[in-house]
Amino acid sequence: MKSTLLLVAALVAATTAAQAHDIWITIDKAGGNCRAIVNYGHPHDRPAALADKIVELAIMKGDNRASLMDGLTQTQNGTAITVTSKAFDCGHTLLALHYENGFWVKTPSGAYRNATKRSVPGALDSLWSVKFAKVVTGAGAPWSAVVGHELEIVPLADPAAKKADDSLPVRVLFQGAPLANIAVERTDGMTPIKEEDIPRFTTDKDGVALVQIPNTGPQLLAVDYKVSPSKTPELAGADLYNATFSFVVDKDRY
Repeated sequence: MKSTLLLVAALVAATTAAQAHDIWITIDKAGGNCRAIVNYGHPHDRPAALADKIVELAIMKGDNRASLMDGLTQTQNGTAITVTSKAFDCGHTLLALHYENGFWVKTPSGAYRNATKRSVPGALDSLWSVKFAKVVTGAGAPWSAVVGHELEIVPLADPAAKKADDSLPVRVLFQGAPLANIAVERTDGMTPIKEEDIPRFTTDKDGVALVQIPNTGPQLLAVDYKVSPSKTPELAGADLYNATFSFVVDKDRY
């Protein structure tokens, strides 16, 4: 049964591979300790994240960095598949995720498959996809840390100090350098929203965008960046990078 569900999830992902799906982390605080939940897709399209595509899940507290990879579990509830971490003390921590989404091609029939253009010589399109995510779990988290992801969103002010109607300045880095003229999307990660209706905030020449925060609750910032030609042109036409940053604006602060 489990293998059948995984196959269904993979096929769903294949049919939507042309879209720049996000990977992001939410925090389950039930039972006193916390667990990380790995989410994939968009609010209107949520195929399963797969544990075997996670290259790194790190937890940072201050300057200390440790791995949560040993505690990853993939569970199923009906047709839903959820990837979670082991429990941890999360009040002052940041989590960082590296998700290897692999190679994708658009076949001559228009279908998407998890393969390289070397395997599908007549592919209409091809790319390599990699995704990164960060989440702060509460006040005192090292929110300003640059963790070294190839594409990374770095707040320039403490997200935990923000309230509704504030703005949060963030810098977008690509391979360590500021990325100008790139759109930072903002959603809550849960409410279905059309692609064209997602609020976007463009970075300036220093890679900085000022993101408006309209309300309390979960906030999900996302960036996509496509580079062509690919670093591996024999396998893909382009490289597609995705990065997210998650935090919560706490209504109890008011």
